[in-house]
Amino acid sequence: PKEEVVTSLDNIVVTATKTPHALKDVPVETIVITKEDIERTNGQNVMDILKNIPGIDTSVHDDVFGTYTWRANLRGLSFNDGYGLILIDGQRVMGCGQSGGMGEYGIGLNQIPVDMIERIEIVKGPSSALYGSDAVAGVINIITKRIPEKATGKAGVAYGWYKVKERNKNGTITKPSDYGHSRNLSQAYVSFGDKISDRIGYLLHYNYDSAEDISQDPIKSDRHSFMGKLNANLGDGIDLYLKGEASDYEKTDNREEDSYRVSAGIDFRPSDDHFFSLKGYAYTWDFTHGYPGYAYGYKYGDVGYNQCEVQYTWYSSDWNALTLGGEIQRQGIDYTIENSDGSIISVKKDVDTSSLYVQDEITLFKAFTLVGGLRYDDHSSFGSEVNPKLSLKYKISEDTILRASVGKAFKSPTIRQLYYDAPYRHGSYYCQSNPNLKPEKAVGYSASIEKWFFDRGIMVNLGYFRNDVDDMVIREDTGTTYNGLPLKIYKNVEKAWTQGLEFMCRTYLSEEFTATISYTYTKTENEETGKELTYVPKHSVTFSPAYELKRYGLGTGAVISYISKQFTNSGNTTQIDGHTVVDAKIYKYLSDKAKVSFEADNIFNSDKGDEGNFRTGRTFTVKLDVFF
Repeated sequence: PKEEVVTSLDNIVVTATKTPHALKDVPVETIVITKEDIERTNGQNVMDILKNIPGIDTSVHDDVFGTYTWRANLRGLSFNDGYGLILIDGQRVMGCGQSGGMGEYGIGLNQIPVDMIERIEIVKGPSSALYGSDAVAGVINIITKRIPEKATGKAGVAYGWYKVKERNKNGTITKPSDYGHSRNLSQAYVSFGDKISDRIGYLLHYNYDSAEDISQDPIKSDRHSFMGKLNANLGDGIDLYLKGEASDYEKTDNREEDSYRVSAGIDFRPSDDHFFSLKGYAYTWDFTHGYPGYAYGYKYGDVGYNQCEVQYTWYSSDWNALTLGGEIQRQGIDYTIENSDGSIISVKKDVDTSSLYVQDEITLFKAFTLVGGLRYDDHSSFGSEVNPKLSLKYKISEDTILRASVGKAFKSPTIRQLYYDAPYRHGSYYCQSNPNLKPEKAVGYSASIEKWFFDRGIMVNLGYFRNDVDDMVIREDTGTTYNGLPLKIYKNVEKAWTQGLEFMCRTYLSEEFTATISYTYTKTENEETGKELTYVPKHSVTFSPAYELKRYGLGTGAVISYISKQFTNSGNTTQIDGHTVVDAKIYKYLSDKAKVSFEADNIFNSDKGDEGNFRTGRTFTVKLDVFF
């Protein structure tokens, strides 16, 4: 409906420029998934929500520890390898590929409860001019719920089941339940927020999720997570906020993880023309993986990440906004691996980065906006990097907008790639760090046109992108063995590029029916070998209709995705075949205080995995939400 479209286009976004813009006016290509979009599709996790976005290819993995992780590519570059930046409320998430990150089995974003997500902002294209390392393909910013204006609570329970699939060279094998490869899933959550006074408010959220093998001797994993927010308006344009998060994860026998995040900040607006922001963020992850003598190594230690940022924006006129900022980051690791052969690997290292950035937004005339940015990063290990970006928006008419950008980006090597003092076990081989690695560098180009039809009842977006990456880090086979297994080493050897087309069409013709169809064509090449990059499908199509009968409190939706074949090794000799995955959901409001929903994912058990990797098969979930 037109009212919903107008409201959506007026949503304020901040990720693309670190300054607020209505979505319809943002000069950098940005896609927003609103809370209304999330509720309409009844997505159960972050991966569900991101499926419809052109250029993003996601897949679910069972990480053999009973919890979901996900793999994601944006414009042919992998988030899990650190070519995309994940933010939660504007702050970095440490994943397996991010510089300084120590995660090993994917970015566990599905532990973020959907019920706590206000919206998701996706900025496509190189964004190192504002965000520094890792923002090569783009930025995904998951923004959590605001503090409510009055006492509001919500609670829910969910139960699900799925069977893990393992793919080998002879086809797909579904392991029988007595091997412990079927899972029962359960979840419970409660959240409550209120205003203490006219100026102070809080929001608290607790979430529990578990997975348990269906077997005579079940292996169980449990995660308890807590989040709290406190906001205070001190008057005279001064706002304070404090946010804390804690998570405790345990898997029977061989895995324990505790993580803590604390952030605080102050925003100061002395007038409409000036904005100051000061914020700090600290993150700690303590972990124990395996046990003495474990075949894949006994790993324990902690990872820390601390960041402080100051930002100033001067709105010098109606046509100009100048932003200046600076950051200090420290990433540290204290990590030990006791290999099964008795050898011990240890690393204790801190990496510091100091950064300055500047951005100028200029509206040359009413229809034309130009944004130029530049960031300088000084890294304690490999020196300095300078990354510029230029973006423009041209409003051809009220219903037609052209956006284009070109920018330079980089990815600094991770601590694991740089500093382990001996080879470590990585699945079926050992890997050796390389302290001489250089940062990976990229130049990205993009252009898109957005067109509305039928009084803003249908939106069509067509875009082109290209990324050229130099000094890409790969694991190169040394031709030798370590403890009887192949030994690989991290090395800067490759140049690669990705390019393609993106298409998206959204309909808002009916108040009860909406639909989105998206298509992405991606072509890639490793220039050293002439081969395609791994895990990048050339074609991906997603269709997601949703139908809601508000007068009956009933809704249903589906997501139908086709993913073409993708190669799984650098020589392009093994592949995952093309396949279609169908998910469906139905929900019913029992009253204004309760909702029940049922979801079936991968209905035809068609999602295909990689050799030796576990994938979730057909999955069923039922959920009850209550509101108070």
